[in-house]
Amino acid sequence: MPPVPRKRGDTYEPVTGTAKNAGGAAADLRGATLKFQAVATIGTSSVYINSGNVAHGVCVNVEDDTLSVADRGKFRYEPTIAGVSQAGLFNCELEADFGSGLIKTFPSAKSANPQLQIDEDIVPPA
Repeated sequence: MPPVPRKRGDTYEPVTGTAKNAGGAAADLRGATLKFQAVATIGTSSVYINSGNVAHGVCVNVEDDTLSVADRGKFRYEPTIAGVSQAGLFNCELEADFGSGLIKTFPSAKSANPQLQIDEDIVPPA
């Protein structure tokens, strides 16, 4: 699957997806608090996006909003400028906290992490 593209600083469209369990079916996220996380290596540094940091945006559990089986596993990450301020190719994951210390990360395998491509803006000369 090709990376989801966007430009640095673009917050208009949220990043959306569906968490799937190991068998490939949409995961049941009802009642879970979600955290969208991503990391990119830029030069020799790691750059993180973490919706657990409100400055980076929020991750919404779509299934809780609609209570619809058709929305099972769906999430929406609504970034702020800080959440999309660095260009790079980010490996993404979703952390679901079901409370009482029960946490599940989607996808389970690092090799299955979807990617988010944040490209530089064109900056005209001054």
